[in-house]
Amino acid sequence: MKIYIASSEKHAGKIQEDIFLRESFISRGVPSEILTLKDIVKISKASDIVILKSIWGYHTDFKRFLEQVSSLKKKKVQLVNDYDFVRWNIYKHKYLNELKKSSIIPTSFLHIGKVKKTAEIAGMLSEAGRVFNTDMLVIKPSVSASGYLTYAYDVRKADDVIVKSLYANKHLDFIVQAFKPSIAKGEISAIVINGNLLYGINRFPGVLSYKREAAYIKLADMPISIKKELKLLKDFFMEKFGALPKICRVDFIEATIGHEILEVELIDPDLFFRYIPENMKKKAFSILYKSFAV
Repeated sequence: MKIYIASSEKHAGKIQEDIFLRESFISRGVPSEILTLKDIVKISKASDIVILKSIWGYHTDFKRFLEQVSSLKKKKVQLVNDYDFVRWNIYKHKYLNELKKSSIIPTSFLHIGKVKKTAEIAGMLSEAGRVFNTDMLVIKPSVSASGYLTYAYDVRKADDVIVKSLYANKHLDFIVQAFKPSIAKGEISAIVINGNLLYGINRFPGVLSYKREAAYIKLADMPISIKKELKLLKDFFMEKFGALPKICRVDFIEATIGHEILEVELIDPDLFFRYIPENMKKKAFSILYKSFAV
């Protein structure tokens, strides 16, 4: 058995989090290697485990990504997270809609695939602003990462550049969300491994607010409202899948009361090891390692 850590061609062997995982497995006597997903599909065997890690950029050709994942499944390679979780997590507009019991930032699907004129898109955004009772919206593809085609849109100004970009990319599925001024305080990313909330990261990606250095949040300091939302999410996973994802990152934003979920990342979650104490890195790996039963 071998554990492969899947990366992109650009990042393979260069990301410290990937290297830490590889060396940690090797130190426990488990062969491990960082390779591109394309190469892993070619050489992996049924007894192997593949961790989807720094495959950043998969969203620009996600159909090919899903084909690669299907190839691994046919070979009976174990995937982290499991195949059902990955397929569920690919489309934001679908999975967020399923989380009925959770507090989700107001989100709707933007139906622009068949529009004939840019004015139709501007009208749809105006209607979204009315429904959400806000002048400011966030628009992003349903399959996206790292700020790809993500816009803050002011309904009052009807930015023609943004509308034209959406029209040029209408072959993609988009979602629209209410913009929350609390983004200035950053997002809180909760890191959950094998069902255990371990820590949080207060981060400022710089897409919709100023880019700042992320900060580690100890488990004891994580907001109670986030812990409650994670319990609801855990119950959802057990009810839908009968299991929990091994690695999970959930991004939250402060709401008027409590916190709302921005995103659930099960495909290639950054665990932000570069911001956490060494003892927590070791603890997180130990919990992950035990869940593999290797």
